Amino acid sequence: MYSHSDPTANRAIGSADREWLSMVRLAYRFRTDPRMAEKIPDPGRVFTGIFRRLLTDPLNELQQTAEAQGRRKRW
Repeated sequence: MYSHSDPTANRAIGSADREWLSMVRLAYRFRTDPRMAEKIPDPGRVFTGIFRRLLTDPLNELQQTAEAQGRRKRW
């Protein structure tokens, strides 16, 4: 995460990073766990906009995205 001299920008970027990471984790669980796939009957309604690509990106890319942000692997 980047650090800016503007505290409002820092909070906004931090919020966007956290939301992206949570959607990456959700997409990974959705694609690997059959029980999670049953809980989300229409993934197109959950993964909209920029998150839609998480349904088609390779699984190892989703893992690398989470690990690149300095998070432990907690799927």
